[in-house]
Amino acid sequence: MSDAEAVPTAGILFSVLKRGERDPLGPYSDEELLALLNAEQISVQDYVYYDGIGEWKPLHEVFEVQEQITHFVDDGQDTQRVGIAFREVSNVVGAGESIYYIAVQAKAGLLSKTKQCLILTDRHLFLMTENRKGYELEAHPWKAVTNTLMRDEGKGLGTFSILLGGERRTDIAHIPLKQVHRLFQLSQEMKEGVAI
Repeated sequence: MSDAEAVPTAGILFSVLKRGERDPLGPYSDEELLALLNAEQISVQDYVYYDGIGEWKPLHEVFEVQEQITHFVDDGQDTQRVGIAFREVSNVVGAGESIYYIAVQAKAGLLSKTKQCLILTDRHLFLMTENRKGYELEAHPWKAVTNTLMRDEGKGLGTFSILLGGERRTDIAHIPLKQVHRLFQLSQEMKEGVAI
């Protein structure tokens, strides 16, 4: 890998050029950049530049929030939705809580035009739903998750189900099957970790 292709690391300073603007902002550290994203002062669609990159590129292509978003799109997730989910959950997770996986519905249900995301952390399972006012997060600590299930819908899609307290079941349909398998695997690991 050449220096021009090097992945951003701590200590690099970033300049940001907002879409439609002429003058760049910055320079910012990676922590400052994440804070600006969380405060919605910049977007993953804005451009970023740092020494060694060679040209301005959209933030989501280059930086991916210090590679964290890239980590979550290994299974074909919608990068923009993952960025939004990451930002929303980053605002509410506790100190030391780590985000492990983000899954995104491939298509919305028949009655809904909004896509849902599932976000797994080491302490919670979050369900993010877009509504008219923004995004709604439903948080469930792992100890409240009685079981998780997966079902193949065919055509490369599946349903991930969450059983809470042995009585309430939530189904999230139309998730790419690769993501459903990963959700199921990680949820089993998280639940086992809670039991220990």
